[in-house]
Parts: sequence; structure tokens; C-alpha cells
Amino acid sequence: MFTPQSQSPHLKHGVKTGIAAVMAYSVANLFHLSYGYWAALSAVIVMQINVADSIKMCWYRFSGTAIGAAIGIICIVIFPETPSMTLLSLFVSSAFCAYMTRYNDRYRMAAITTTIVTLASLGEAHRIEYGLFRVLEITVGVASAFLVSVLIWPLRAAEALKDSLCSQFSECADHYENLMESFLNMQTSVDPELLDSFNSKILLNRETYLKVMRHERLLYVEDTDLLGLKVSTLEKGASHMRAMLHALNNVQGEGYEIIMRDELRTLSKVTAESMRAISAGETPDEDALQNAFDAAQDRLQSLRNEGVTRRFYLQKMVQFFAFYHSAQFICKDLLQYTRQRKKVMEALSEN
Repeated sequence: MFTPQSQSPHLKHGVKTGIAAVMAYSVANLFHLSYGYWAALSAVIVMQINVADSIKMCWYRFSGTAIGAAIGIICIVIFPETPSMTLLSLFVSSAFCAYMTRYNDRYRMAAITTTIVTLASLGEAHRIEYGLFRVLEITVGVASAFLVSVLIWPLRAAEALKDSLCSQFSECADHYENLMESFLNMQTSVDPELLDSFNSKILLNRETYLKVMRHERLLYVEDTDLLGLKVSTLEKGASHMRAMLHALNNVQGEGYEIIMRDELRTLSKVTAESMRAISAGETPDEDALQNAFDAAQDRLQSLRNEGVTRRFYLQKMVQFFAFYHSAQFICKDLLQYTRQRKKVMEALSEN
């Protein structure tokens, strides 16, 4: 079921695409370009929901068009306008572009443009000029889409990523507490697919972040350091929780009581609170994290010194340490995030 909030970006995208198409066609007619529908078509093709994707598509189509136009003009100059030479020109130009896609995808667009320039200009008195005007129409469409995307209801990938990270840190805290409670409760197994949906979201974060770095950062001032820190911290947390889930669900025989129950429950509470603090845009409590981490470590060292750990079967010990060290690494990652966030915020305040 779609909520009004989830429909809003798509509704805006629809309106913006319509505006871009009308704008491109109107500008083409204003300058008396013969085929204004090329401009409108290009605007529709490159319009994307968020600014980063629109910039990417605009650059892809514009650069591909420029390359294709250059190849098409070269073919017009080299090959005479005869049926056999036209076919040879079409073969050479399209084959070259198709081969070059191994290096850059923009040559797919170049192949389309060079075909337009080579074939649409047949029979025209000024073939090169005819081809260049078709390129100009495409450029008008690209420019229209770019301006509409940036100036009208701009939906930035960075803002969408921030919202996703907030909800995902909260979800991560819920999963973490669930895993820890199941482990402390005689290692009760959980659904092996518990983290599948969450992990899928994590993979999309990196892709969106790269779009922000490559495209949106060209237009907007963005604190990409903090954004990247959140992405990497969540990625590492998801990786450690997968290890916790695997250790939890691979118990041989009956479960067992955890001697460090109190320390691990405190560690779980503080870790989950830290994740929710990040979700709320706040700085986690560094002292609480460090104290919980140290308390668990001290308790474990004390048990080792007393020889308590020698009483357990090796397989049980392996399972415990696999789970415990993953939980420990999550705490350490949150400590690192907290310290780096403080440095970033101090640097921003100085500027």
C-alpha cells in the first residue's frame, strides 16, 4: 500500500517531467528548430527522481551526443553519399561505438546520435549543418531537464540517504537487541532470514552515497565526511550482526547459561541506545560505550584468570567468542564513530 508521503516524490517527478518536456519543446520552437520533439524526448529521457540521477543522465546523454555527433560528422566527410558508402559508414560508426562501450557506457548514446546524424541528413543540402541542429535539439532537452531538476522541488539523494540512515540505525538497534536477548536466553535460534531485508537496504546506501560524491557535490555544499562515516559504520554493524546471527543459529546440543549475562545486557543496552542516538542525529555517549566495553572485557578476563572458561566444551566456547567478539566490534565501531563525529563537528564549528 502506498501512503501519500511515498507517492509525493513520484507525483513531483511526474509534474517536473511534464514541465521539462514543455519547456524543451517551447525553447526549440522559439529558436525555430525544425524537430522540437527531439528536445522534448531528450528531456523526458534524462529526467530522474533525484538530482544526482538527473545530473548523471544529463551528462551521459550530453557527452554521448557530443561524441556521436563528432563521429557522425567525420563519417559524412569521409564517406560519399552513395547507398553502398552510406551502409559502410553506418556499419563503421555503430560498430566502433558498440566496441567502445567496453570503456565507457556513454558510447551507447553516441551510437544513437551518430546514426541520427548519418542517416537523417541523407538528401539534405547541408548534411553537417543538419546533423548539428539535431544535436542542438537534444542539448536543449538535456538543459531543460537539468534546470527543472535543480530548480523545481529538487529531491537530493543526500537528503534521501540521510532519512534512510536514520531509520536504518533504529532498525539496526532493534535487530541487535533481538539477537542479544536470544543469545542470553539459552541461545534461542531466530529466523535465518531476519537480516535479509536490512542487508539489502545497506547495499543501496553505498550506491546512493557514491552518487552524492560524484554528482550532487558539484552543486551543493554537503557534509560528505559525516555522511560517509554513517554509511561505513552501518555497513560494519550489519556485517558483525550477520556473524552474530550465524553464531546464534549454529548451536550444537542444548543451550547454556551465560555467566556474563549482566555485562552483555549492559553492553547491549548502551550499544542500542547509541544506534538510536545516531538515528536521532545526536552524538552517542562515549563514556557509556567505553565503560560498557571495558566492563565486559574485564569480566571476561577475570573469568579466564579464574579458569572458569576451561570447564566448557570447545565448541561452546567457539560459539560464545564468535558472538561476543562481533558484539564487541560493533561497540568499538560506535566508539570510533562518536570520536570522529566530534572531530567533524569541531571542524565545522571552527569554519
